[in-house]
Amino acid sequence: MEYYITTAKTLCENIDNLHQTERDKNQVADKATKDITKVLRAFRTRIRKEGFKTQDEEIHFFKYIKPRIQAYLIFYSIQQEIETGKLHMCDDELKDLIEKKMRMFRHIMKQNIDFVKYYNSGMEHLDNLYFIRETRVPVISRHTTSMLIDPEFNTSHDQIAADILAFQLFKKYYAVSPDKLPPFQFPQPKLKWSAGKLDLVELIYALHASGAINHGAADLKEIQESFELIFKCKIDDLYRSFHDIANRKKEQVKFVNRLEGYLLNRIDEEV
Repeated sequence: MEYYITTAKTLCENIDNLHQTERDKNQVADKATKDITKVLRAFRTRIRKEGFKTQDEEIHFFKYIKPRIQAYLIFYSIQQEIETGKLHMCDDELKDLIEKKMRMFRHIMKQNIDFVKYYNSGMEHLDNLYFIRETRVPVISRHTTSMLIDPEFNTSHDQIAADILAFQLFKKYYAVSPDKLPPFQFPQPKLKWSAGKLDLVELIYALHASGAINHGAADLKEIQESFELIFKCKIDDLYRSFHDIANRKKEQVKFVNRLEGYLLNRIDEEV
């Protein structure tokens, strides 16, 4: 299982780096799609040969790992269509295309509303029905046909989980621009980051590597932007800062290691 987790995280980090270094969205989509396809093929080959040690490992793979990667593949196929459309479509035609894709996702969500609620809420009691490979399916749909065609690498609902995550990516990049949204009414947190910037970078990378946010589906940029918003600070170059941490000669991880000491001291004080 460690192989699948590590490989998926490395792939997602490479995709994040692509967004930082490549300006052409079609180039990003093309390069990312090739990398994703290569990883999925490697996963499929390994699973056919070795399978999974436990049912929990199988559930984790088809609930979180594969859908996250598959979501990028779905998103980039749509992004390429939209970016190519910019070359020959007028503004109204392009708007219609984006709205068409939005309706497509909403239709999928509506068709699978119970599962969407189940997946987004983090429930687990039906995982053995949704994320275990089984050739018998109660209803044949476009989502379950992949399971019938390739039952060794598909479950009844991992494709729908991928659609849910792809919809999140789509909304992030192609939803209504912020200036057209109604004003945000919730009170803003009155917090300010008072430690060093590299300390915050350590924390961001630690949380990302642990998969503790969004079941590991949140990318580095999302976590960075959220922390910047909460703590009213700005990290100028996340990736360069991380390399500065990695290149420390004596103690690479300083802040995160100190956190354990602070917590243990607090426990001693309270107990």
